[in-house]
Amino acid sequence: MRPLHLTPFVMEWVLGNGRPVGVAAGIGVLLIMRYFVVRWAVSPFFHGHSRWIAATLAAVLVAWPGVWLGRFSSAQLSAVFFFAALGFAIRLFERWSSAWAIGCACSVLLLLMTYQGLALCLIAIPFVSLFWHPTGDSMATAIEKNEKLNKAARILLAVTVGFAFYGAYWYVMSRVMGNAGYEGALAADSSRLLSAAGLWSHIEAAFATAYGQEALLLPFLILIALFLRWHESGTLGFVKSRFLTGSVLFLFVVLLPLLSLIYVNELHIHDIDRVLFPVSMGFVLVCIAILRQSQNEHPVHSKLLSASIIVMTILTMSGLVAHQIKHYGYIQNIVIGQTLAATKQNNSLSVVVRDMTGTLGDVYTLLPPTLTDALSVYGKSITATICTPSSVDRIHPVARRYPIPSTRRCEELPAAPDNTLFLSARLVDGLLTVGP
Repeated sequence: MRPLHLTPFVMEWVLGNGRPVGVAAGIGVLLIMRYFVVRWAVSPFFHGHSRWIAATLAAVLVAWPGVWLGRFSSAQLSAVFFFAALGFAIRLFERWSSAWAIGCACSVLLLLMTYQGLALCLIAIPFVSLFWHPTGDSMATAIEKNEKLNKAARILLAVTVGFAFYGAYWYVMSRVMGNAGYEGALAADSSRLLSAAGLWSHIEAAFATAYGQEALLLPFLILIALFLRWHESGTLGFVKSRFLTGSVLFLFVVLLPLLSLIYVNELHIHDIDRVLFPVSMGFVLVCIAILRQSQNEHPVHSKLLSASIIVMTILTMSGLVAHQIKHYGYIQNIVIGQTLAATKQNNSLSVVVRDMTGTLGDVYTLLPPTLTDALSVYGKSITATICTPSSVDRIHPVARRYPIPSTRRCEELPAAPDNTLFLSARLVDGLLTVGP
């Protein structure tokens, strides 16, 4: 059901000539694409500092740690299509055009054929468009209210057409291929949402994952939104109309986890790396609405200073998240490199790594059987197993939050062949080492 899902991985393979460095290069390309697509998307609304802020938010997706993980390359490509759909929607908001409507529908279709995690974000675009009128506009008359609804309706029409074409594709493929496989398993798990208790539990899980696992996330997002409001208007706008509009937009920030309900699988709704993807995309939508709502004239140097503060804050927070993710890469490089070096000194057909640290074998620290695949990428076809002795606690927070199984106990492994190489992973002077 995702015929374009592997497209970014093909790009990464080409960029790196089959080497892992292509993943980093591909992620960089997708980041740059998001930046410039959003600059184009919001151009009818604003230029200069406001466009700079919106493009930076879209490029780094500050609330989403998965932006630095190669496994979510398809999701990142779908984000490019999402912002393309947003750009066409903004132009439809300005005036009706068949070309803009077709572009919006095609972007929606391409997104859904790549990764469906932003489906609810797409549906949110027409409703958020109701807040795309600058606050200073007079919107009291019935004619003006009807005009707002007409603009939202034509955006909704374009989005619906894209969904309809994908629905037709889904129907044909399900008739031809059946409902087996990955999507079939996800669909089967969604039956629990048909009851009120099951749906409420799913909603609770979404909020607990987004704001429970990251306690500082909600305050951070609200502070950014407040600063954006001040940046454009020079005031937090406690005039009645502005206060009501601003309150609704900030309520949207609180309710952002609802956009992650598209992850119907119980394991996925507990995965912060998935849940925060639509949350971060929805936050960009809210920020664009705030920038649009609060437009006002005040000194350029003040705008530049406040915009610079916002952008530097976003980049700093993203850099901290990237540094945390890079730590996983550091661990992987040590384990893979030292295991390769050890296996080159003998002709063993299998290797067992006893993890004395308790940290290996988590989702991003070579969850079994990832080490076997990793060694194969580096030219060593050998069965590699990471196990944790019974005397060592398994420190696997990522696997635990799903929860999914990680490493087996070394004592529970089946008898190893005679030529098996046994290695141990230890901390020596604070440094991870893998050796006999």
